[in-house]
Amino acid sequence: MASTTCGWCDRLANMTAVADASELRGTTSMYQVTAMRPYRCDYCRGISVAVMAGDASGASSLEAWFEENDRALTWRPRKVAGKNYPDVPEHIGHTASEAHEVASIDALRAAVVLARAVIEATAKEREVFDGRLYDKIETLFKQGLIREHVRDAAHEIRHLGNDMAHGDFVADVHAEEAEELLVLMDEVLHEVYRSPARVRRRREARLARNEGGDG
Repeated sequence: MASTTCGWCDRLANMTAVADASELRGTTSMYQVTAMRPYRCDYCRGISVAVMAGDASGASSLEAWFEENDRALTWRPRKVAGKNYPDVPEHIGHTASEAHEVASIDALRAAVVLARAVIEATAKEREVFDGRLYDKIETLFKQGLIREHVRDAAHEIRHLGNDMAHGDFVADVHAEEAEELLVLMDEVLHEVYRSPARVRRRREARLARNEGGDG
């Protein structure tokens, strides 16, 4: 039985086929087939479509091909995976989450462009407005808002993000590359917002305890 993370309910669930598979128009032989089959999520009852592409010559039928290769199915709708960003300003956190969302559906160039936008928005939120993004990142570093390795991470995002923003699409963006850039984006947000907020809450809790006579 096929299983996947359902694009409707976001649960790992068994998927039950509800109809036969059908080939897309234009398929010329059993050696190169693209076919689809509808499935129902056993948890939420939502209907998803599984897509299979490849060599089906060894299968007795399309249905058997799907059942024998259920781990190779591509599902529609796909699970869209964003992230929560506590302590990050809402407009920046939403954009960072959107970068993860589009990366999860393989819109990798869009993910890179959004990651670059997050870095620029972070600088502006910290009232760093002058110059190009390079200058803004350097100012964040000089003001002590980010450490050296985080500055370097921001520049890596800037480099690839500039290529995408300027229409230089000759080279593909690989999934591993986009994932790494999003990790670096999260490092910048952690440095500028989340780590200082965590320290501030710890200090406030200590002061409140001392005022209560426990110090």
